[in-house]
Amino acid sequence: MSAAPACSPPRPRSSRRAKPLAPDPRPLRLVHTSDVHLGAYSSSPRGREEPRGRRLEAGFEAVIDLAVGASADVLLIAGDFFDHARIGPEVVAFATDQINRFPGETVLLPGNHDPIGRHGPHERHDLEALAPRLRIVRDPEGEFLDFPALDLAVWGRAITVDVLERPLAAPPPRREERAWNVAIGHGHSVAEDQQLERSLRITPDHLADSAQWEYVALGHWDVHSDVSAGGATAVYSGSPASLGDIGYGVAVVVDIDTAGVRWHAHRLDPAETSP
Repeated sequence: MSAAPACSPPRPRSSRRAKPLAPDPRPLRLVHTSDVHLGAYSSSPRGREEPRGRRLEAGFEAVIDLAVGASADVLLIAGDFFDHARIGPEVVAFATDQINRFPGETVLLPGNHDPIGRHGPHERHDLEALAPRLRIVRDPEGEFLDFPALDLAVWGRAITVDVLERPLAAPPPRREERAWNVAIGHGHSVAEDQQLERSLRITPDHLADSAQWEYVALGHWDVHSDVSAGGATAVYSGSPASLGDIGYGVAVVVDIDTAGVRWHAHRLDPAETSP
């Protein structure tokens, strides 16, 4: 696979630990995606045969191929997995069949296109029953998902229909009983005094508060971007399908160990998926 022109230098692990790491914690490999937008064109006369919809599905298939080929421990989906709340059972079946191809754990954060709530897709369809290794972040106030076998805690705040939500504001302290703490969020990274009209704002102060996490997996932008600041390693994966002018999709492979955090952005090609 050819990599997109983006990767990180090794970054030291979080310096905000209350306790030192236990000796030799297991290393962790993540694959990070977002803004998949499954079902975006399923209401067209051609249904799932609509070429634009097939491109979105092929993008997610390539993410799963990457995660499998990379022997990842966890797949992080940072919002807008589905394009809207009206997805039908055939889209759900495709999504869960693909997730089930990946033998690791999957964490899904609802975004503004597929928000949590009574009328959202995550209430209308029981994805976790269809994909037993899938965990959905459901609490708009924020919650930890715990993975003891991986020595990992994942914190996130589910998005509702409230555009004034602040996805990374006022996070709780990290889980010190876990070697690795990762955050997942969906929103716009903005300068403090700019883009005040933006919904779901992530400010420099929010990023500084996120320095306690080993990695911050972001979604909401279709184009891959590194917005690391304030000591936080914070990255937008970008969409796995080409939704803009760059001509290819991207997903991010993240490695976390005692040496620090390293990530690499990968161009997604269904024919070539090994990192």
